[in-house]
Amino acid sequence: MGGIFGGGSRAPSQAQKDAEAAQGRADERATSQERSEMRGVQRRSRLRQSGGMRLLFSPMRQEGPQKNTFLGGGS
Repeated sequence: MGGIFGGGSRAPSQAQKDAEAAQGRADERATSQERSEMRGVQRRSRLRQSGGMRLLFSPMRQEGPQKNTFLGGGS
């Protein structure tokens, strides 16, 4: 019954505006964090699926007999 006494709805105060803006920023951060976590899960899944082939054809892999690099391992 705000119309009887001439009181209408009030405009939001500056504190309410700031709180709404902060809530919006927090929502954006949470969404961004969820996306990055999902990307990490997907990346690990892809690595698990293709890791064997990647390691098989890796330039770090050496074919043939390997030289013994231990101390006192002979020649």
